[in-house]
Amino acid sequence: MVQTDKTYDESKRVGEMLGAMEAARLFVLDVLQTCRFVFEKGLTSAYEATRKELKFLFKRFTALDYVFGNLSMLALLLCFMVFLSGFGLLGYQVVDWLQDGVWNAMPLMMVFTFLFDGTAFGAWMQNPESWVGLHQVMEWLLLNTPISLVLIVDGLILTVFMGATIVFAVMVRRFQFKHREQA
Repeated sequence: MVQTDKTYDESKRVGEMLGAMEAARLFVLDVLQTCRFVFEKGLTSAYEATRKELKFLFKRFTALDYVFGNLSMLALLLCFMVFLSGFGLLGYQVVDWLQDGVWNAMPLMMVFTFLFDGTAFGAWMQNPESWVGLHQVMEWLLLNTPISLVLIVDGLILTVFMGATIVFAVMVRRFQFKHREQA
């Protein structure tokens, strides 16, 4: 009897895995079909189809979808603000340079000193007694990397990642709604 229950559980798990694999296959086919539609019909037709699909989705979204969607959009906005703050800092440096003729460098060391002042790590950066080669590499990086560059690159990476995450989440929800309608 015990062996039969074990066999039933294993076959149930296998069935669930096969169902998940089929859903993943259908999702990939749906994405490929959408990409083919965009390439064949062009962006104008794709824009109209996207508007119809968004109307379809908005009618079916739950309150939880809207909560997570708004939180995701807020995160996207914050990532974009990091990106823009890098340009803002660079703009400040340029205006300051145009007025005085002296470039006011703002290396990453300024942020490091602010964050780690009074800590063991900060003391090691001031006077290393071991790991001197690592100290030299870190010191060079912190002194030669501008804060604005870090903000711009990190903000851009975070913005693209968050935007892709939102698009993927909407595509998954669309697939779930379409698949539920067809079943």
